[in-house]
Amino acid sequence: MRIIPVTLRYFCILMKEQELQAELFAEFPAVSKAEWLNQIRKDLKGKQLEDLQQLVATDLRVDPFAHADDFTAPPMPLSADSLTWQICEDVKITDPAAANHQIIQALEGGAEGICLQVAEAPGPTDLGLVLSDVYLDYIGLHFAGSGAAQNPGAVLAALSNLAKTRNLKTSALKGSLAYDPAAASELQDWRYAADLIEYASAHFPGFHIITLTSSKNDPVDMLSDLLEKGNLHFRKLTEKGLTPAVIAAPLQFSIPIGAHYFLEIATLRAFKLLWLNFLKGWNAPLQSPFLAVHFHPDAYTEALYTNMIRGTTMAMSAVLGGADRLTVRPYDDGREQLATYPPPFARRMARNVQHLLKMESFFAQATDPAAGSYYLEKLTAQLAEKAWAQFQDSNK
Repeated sequence: MRIIPVTLRYFCILMKEQELQAELFAEFPAVSKAEWLNQIRKDLKGKQLEDLQQLVATDLRVDPFAHADDFTAPPMPLSADSLTWQICEDVKITDPAAANHQIIQALEGGAEGICLQVAEAPGPTDLGLVLSDVYLDYIGLHFAGSGAAQNPGAVLAALSNLAKTRNLKTSALKGSLAYDPAAASELQDWRYAADLIEYASAHFPGFHIITLTSSKNDPVDMLSDLLEKGNLHFRKLTEKGLTPAVIAAPLQFSIPIGAHYFLEIATLRAFKLLWLNFLKGWNAPLQSPFLAVHFHPDAYTEALYTNMIRGTTMAMSAVLGGADRLTVRPYDDGREQLATYPPPFARRMARNVQHLLKMESFFAQATDPAAGSYYLEKLTAQLAEKAWAQFQDSNK
């Protein structure tokens, strides 16, 4: 798989950094990978190096020791931009007034986006109640649940009417719909999906209309599955007259992450590489995929305070991997009866995890922090190569 090159500007910056590193380490003799391995074998005292390898996916074992000799050229950062992501919170709508109270509480507590879980497409009146006193053009407005999945057009219509009553242009709104025409419970209607994309391109250009996700647990299988689903959408929608550029723009990928810290970072980075190569194959403009990251449902346990710590490390891996939107689950999610403190406290802690990363640890000022880590770079490449080969095999 050929990696898409970064911009010339960033290449020059990288070369300057390498020159400075060369000056810094000039007094230290270079140590080859073979020399390192010889020393490791001595330290293992008869144990096999293979015993240290980890099986991270089917037929993919990872060596814990990576070295510059593993690369023909220094690894390149995936982006020249600093990390930016939206702090999001899920809100289940059962009672409009209660949902509005949680939304206001979340926004006052620093949330930047709200994901409304709707069982049915809301009407303008109910949506107005839910979003009362909310500046629609200031936050991310995301809609999930069966209401968004089965009737996305009605969701956009309700939002359009609400924006009109508040003298807002829908082009100023940003958000997404958890809608996938291929996963619709009824007969798949690709003409409807194409019309929806064209409508959204004109009236909701800041919205990701189609959300692709995968239920595969194996990281290679998940990456390949996302490519396969993307390919299906490109095939079906180009048949309806849309161009690859128009299809790619409103797509987002909802990716669950677990507690395997380095593997999660590498998996997200691998998908960014894979998607660029996928777009190149379709002759579409190259743009990084929009990643809406959430926690795997099995990541938490009955140990609530362990969940709080785990949620922090999982959030770190999501951000370092390049998430564009991140939802951190409250540590007592689904286990509220075990909690000592009320749900608002747990939601506050979930938001604060991201505040610590963004505003105190300054993750938002870093540029692809995983770049140059030989272990992560090698793992990223291995995952991408395996997934790409699997995707190609399925499309022969």
